[in-house]
Amino acid sequence: MKKVLVVIALLFLILVTTSCQKPEEITLSKYFQAMKAKDRDTMAAMAAEPFAVEFKSWELISSETPVSEEFGLPKMIEELAAVKKKKDDQLLLVRDKKDALDQLKTQLGETRGGKKAEIQKQIAAMELESETETANYKRDQANYTQVKTQVENEKKMIALSTNIEQNQELLAGKTVTNKSIVKIDGAGGVKEYVFTLRKYELINPVTNKVTSNRYIILKIQPREESEAAQ
Repeated sequence: MKKVLVVIALLFLILVTTSCQKPEEITLSKYFQAMKAKDRDTMAAMAAEPFAVEFKSWELISSETPVSEEFGLPKMIEELAAVKKKKDDQLLLVRDKKDALDQLKTQLGETRGGKKAEIQKQIAAMELESETETANYKRDQANYTQVKTQVENEKKMIALSTNIEQNQELLAGKTVTNKSIVKIDGAGGVKEYVFTLRKYELINPVTNKVTSNRYIILKIQPREESEAAQ
């Protein structure tokens, strides 16, 4: 009977301790536990870019007021479709210019006399146009790759926060971002870091209920680096 009472008391103590913690503090506590145990799988499931240092202790110094924003993935998906169309349209234009250039070169080979000079001028102009449109295509391709990477990273963060991996863009709701300053006593001495955390409070359109979620770590920066970037 005494053992049962001890177990109940311990569970109650854990419950009380956890309930007193802020949501971001719970995430940070679990992350540092995983870091201490060198549990890289758990760290990877809690952070976009897992960060690890040898440390003696850590302390949450302060947390900013969380910032809420409209869930952005649906608009990001729309932007991705738009930049993809622009890239694909530009590729067709590049091919048209190259086809026209090939036709001019064929025409040059079949032409005799004074008309050759005029066709050569047309070829030079078309080569310039082809180079310009090719450069534009490379620009659009780079832009598409960048937006696609952003979408993929956002989907990864949503999955880590909510465990939802399919049809994420069909959900609605908001993102909540928090910045916390953490002091770490590590091998190189005491240093402060800014942990940017985010959670996704999303609504299932079928059940109209908010899905379960948790804070995940979006970015970890030395405090001086974070402040210099602002």
